[in-house]
Amino acid sequence: MSKHVIDRLSPYLDGALGAADLEQVEAHLEACVSCRRAYQELQTLQGLVRALPDPEPSPGFTDRLHWRLQREGAAPRRPAPLGWFSVRPPFRVALVCAAVLVVLGLPAAWMADRFAPQKAPLDTDAYVREYLLLSVDRPLGDEAAPAFVLSDTPASESPRP
Repeated sequence: MSKHVIDRLSPYLDGALGAADLEQVEAHLEACVSCRRAYQELQTLQGLVRALPDPEPSPGFTDRLHWRLQREGAAPRRPAPLGWFSVRPPFRVALVCAAVLVVLGLPAAWMADRFAPQKAPLDTDAYVREYLLLSVDRPLGDEAAPAFVLSDTPASESPRP
């Protein structure tokens, strides 16, 4: 059996359900005694409320209401004291939180040396091993020396630029 439809009885009574929901509620009311009883109680309550007389306003109520609405409509609007106070409350809270984060977070990070360059420890043994591995196939000699000094050709035979 389907679940109870008590939460949809009031919209059903008011005629505010869609076609699919309307069919489900009607089918359930035919099968379920407890939901049918709740629906009948809602119908009775609605009939009692509709039978009540319309409330009468106190003498002069409409005149006071009309006067107050005219006064509020004619009153000049005051601008916000500061421009950012006119921001909606959720955005105002977000702005305040961001300002607090910047005001407190940046000095704290600076004092904790978060902005200083990170110093990696130098592993001298690994540096020497890497240097030796890379320099195994290089000739022993001054690498800064010009190429024409190391060549075997005499200076007179070297090509001129």
